[in-house]
Order: sequence, then C-alpha cells, then structure tokens
Amino acid sequence: MIRIDAVIARFPVLDAAHIADWVARGWVSAAGAEPAEWQFSDSEVARLLLLRDLHVELAMDEEALSVVLLLLDQVYGLRRTLRTVIDVVNAAPEDVRRRVLAALDPEER
Repeated sequence: MIRIDAVIARFPVLDAAHIADWVARGWVSAAGAEPAEWQFSDSEVARLLLLRDLHVELAMDEEALSVVLLLLDQVYGLRRTLRTVIDVVNAAPEDVRRRVLAALDPEER
C-alpha cells in the first residue's frame, strides 16, 4: 500500500484534488478514513495514472471516463474468469481437456 503523499511525490502528474474526486466517484478505492491517510494498492495507483491519462491527455470528460472505466472493468473481469476457466481445464483429466479443446476448435463445429 502506498500513502497518498507518496503517490503524489512519485507521480507529480497526479494531484490531490483529482484523486479525491475520483475516490468520491468510486472510480478508485482508497484505504483509510481521511484523505490525508489514504493508501492505495499498486493496482489502484495504476488506475489513478490511467485516469489521469484519459482525463488530461485524451481530454475525456467525466461521462466518457465513467463509460470507459465500466468497459475496462468488464474486460478485466472477463480476463479473470477466462484465467479461472483455463486453470480448471488444465487441471482436468486428459480426456476432458481434449473434449474442451475440440469444442473450442471452429473446424470441429
């Protein structure tokens, strides 16, 4: 976990006002009761940087940011689900793996 002051010191492109707004909107999760005590995981810091790039570099407004974040969250969720499916298939017996792979092969359909 990285404290907000360390995040801002490490990434001067981020400022406390934008971070506070994004936390208030629920776009970023912070641990801690008060803004001065907020701490962020590495993935939340990456999300802060993404938000900054989308907002500043691409000039996206709040409505567009909201839609983009929703879509990205869906993609990340699908990737996690797919990773779980792959792990389950890889752990399955050989005959099950062959049937699953055959079902996924477009030439087999």
